[in-house]
Amino acid sequence: MPVVSDSSPLIWLSKVGYLHLLKSLYGEVIIPFMVYSEVVVRGLEDGFSYALVIEESVKQGWVKVRELDGRSKDICTMIMESDPGIHRGEVEAVLLARSMGCLLLMDESCGRALAESWGVKVRGALYVILRSLRLGSLGVVDAKEAIGGMIEKGFRIDPVLYSRIIREIEGYSKP
Repeated sequence: MPVVSDSSPLIWLSKVGYLHLLKSLYGEVIIPFMVYSEVVVRGLEDGFSYALVIEESVKQGWVKVRELDGRSKDICTMIMESDPGIHRGEVEAVLLARSMGCLLLMDESCGRALAESWGVKVRGALYVILRSLRLGSLGVVDAKEAIGGMIEKGFRIDPVLYSRIIREIEGYSKP
């Protein structure tokens, strides 16, 4: 089943070389046009290497860009007018996931709160790594390195959550 993604999981997984996990877990990743614009178009303009990785995934066809319909665009505008702290890409991703009835990948707390208030199930980049570990498509060492790499590159995580996740990962290496 496809999944809808906001920019952050795409960026973080690309930065640490694990964007392919999305393809192995979900087969198809749908992103709104605004997310494509933020991640690929603006990313290439700013010289970010992750933008090349994501652009290649779009060219390969397993990351697909979708435009919102007119009604959803109107709803998006109304939401943004009432909450200037949320980005358009986040709102578009929430609305797209809701209309498709599928999981949304997003890390930002404002967008996650909006998604949950609309009844959209939402997970983040850390979930992708942990699920890949649970399903056997990622090993313990790689899972720890992926999370450590994300943190080294600026990913923010609560220390208590980090400790809990590392304990869970290490539980997979015990007989």
